[in-house]
Amino acid sequence: MGKYPNDGRIRVQLVAVVANIAAPTVAELNAGTHITGFLSKDGLTTPADQNNVDVGTLAETFNAQVPGTFGGAVEMTGLKDDVADTLWNLITYDLGRYVVVRRGPPTATAYAAAQPVEVYPARFHEPVPDQTGGDEVSRFTISAPVYSQPNLKAIVAA
Repeated sequence: MGKYPNDGRIRVQLVAVVANIAAPTVAELNAGTHITGFLSKDGLTTPADQNNVDVGTLAETFNAQVPGTFGGAVEMTGLKDDVADTLWNLITYDLGRYVVVRRGPPTATAYAAAQPVEVYPARFHEPVPDQTGGDEVSRFTISAPVYSQPNLKAIVAA
């Protein structure tokens, strides 16, 4: 696939059970809750902390480094809706879910075997209403600390 815009081509699913985060099944993913339509356009940030370890010595003038730890939280900006407040009511303090992110195919495309996905084991914090502003929809911030190493190169299994 060539280059593609993010708009309409990211799917975010909250999944209760994933037996193997390297190969979540179509059934496991379909049993989850599709939340993409409740997130703002800029409403998904996946863990991006990349730490380095200094390995230079006093004898060197170059500050040498090697890769260190990585991690962080999944951060989302939810949109409140005036009917059911679906995402607002779904997210509760200490809720454990797998946040599954698929990039590329159109959002509405069903999960299928061999699709690449990212799987983040996460526990949610209490959602917090965002500051109000004129000409804006009602938003809230969601933080989901990732509690074990995610699989950023998982492949959907049949």
